[in-house]
Parts: sequence; C-alpha cells; structure tokens
Amino acid sequence: MNRNVNREGKISRFQTQVTSLGGHFATVPNMLAIREYINRVASTSSARQIALSSGISKEKLFSSDSVSFDIATQSEMSREAFYAALKTVKIGVSTVDLGVAETGTLIAATSDESDRLVTALPEIHIALLPYSRLVSSLRDAEPHISQLLKQSHSVVVSLISASSRTSDIGGLLVLGVHGPKELHVLLLEQEMSGEA
Repeated sequence: MNRNVNREGKISRFQTQVTSLGGHFATVPNMLAIREYINRVASTSSARQIALSSGISKEKLFSSDSVSFDIATQSEMSREAFYAALKTVKIGVSTVDLGVAETGTLIAATSDESDRLVTALPEIHIALLPYSRLVSSLRDAEPHISQLLKQSHSVVVSLISASSRTSDIGGLLVLGVHGPKELHVLLLEQEMSGEA
C-alpha cells in the first residue's frame, strides 16, 4: 500500500509541475490510448503531418488505423528529406529517457540530431514517458544521466521543462519562440514495447 501511495504521490507531483508551466499531462494505459491522444491533438490542431523520433515504431503505434495526417519517419526517408519535413510538420512525437517529478522536467538523451529536432522544431511536442522512467528528483536522475553519457561521447542531453517561451520583448510573454508552443506529456503505464 505504501508503494502505491508513493507512486501516486510521484505522479501527482510530476503532473502538477508539468501543468503549472502550461504543459498538458495525461496517463495512458497502452498504445491504443497513445494513438487516440495523438489523433485528438492532430485533429484539434489541424495537423496534416507529424514526425516520429527513431524510438517509435510507426507500424506499432498506428497499426492499420487510417489517420488524417502523413507520418514522417527517418526510417522511411533520406536524412535530408526528414530534416526538410521537420521544418513544416505540426507535431513531433518522441520518447524521453527520464521524467523528474520535483520539477516536471523531461530528460532526453540523443546521439542523432534528427531525434533532438523532433522535440524542438514542430509547433507541438508530444513526449512519451514510461512510468518506470519517472524519478523523484534531479539527484535521482544523476546516475541515469551519467550512464547515458558513458555510452557515447556524442550524446546530447536535453532538459525540457515547458513549451518555449520568452518575455524579452516589451515584457510580453510569447510562446514558441525557440521551440514548441505546446508540450504534451503522456505517462505510460507500460513500456513502448507493450501491445495496444
């Protein structure tokens, strides 16, 4: 029972932090729920194309469902064509390595620039985070980050805490200046390998 209370407390704290900065948060039980969420966001935003990071299987996520948008993946196009697509897609969907409950921060480690750009160039970023990768604090994240950095010298670690924003010009808050205008965090009950 205590473990369940700790779990719910960690999720609640993470959700509070994500939403306090204007992000959207949802817990999803399986691939079907992820697919439905992405379809809703695409419909609401009138997205004609979305991009998936390399850690996401287009076939598994969308199976035989017909969708109202095109799906750009690096596995199906040249690097140059994928980069060009990233400049125009409305939604980028990526996995992230960790979530930090105390701050609502997402940590994404990438060795491929195109995966990082999926999180940064589209107007809307949908981040997929399995519950098993939600840690309580930045201190708890340190060993995971150290391990990621040891795997490769070319790894870039990004900390994502909200949609892009600035109030540099006239003190007015402007969203999406240097990245996405919207951040959606989907906390998964199971790993991405789970079936819908």
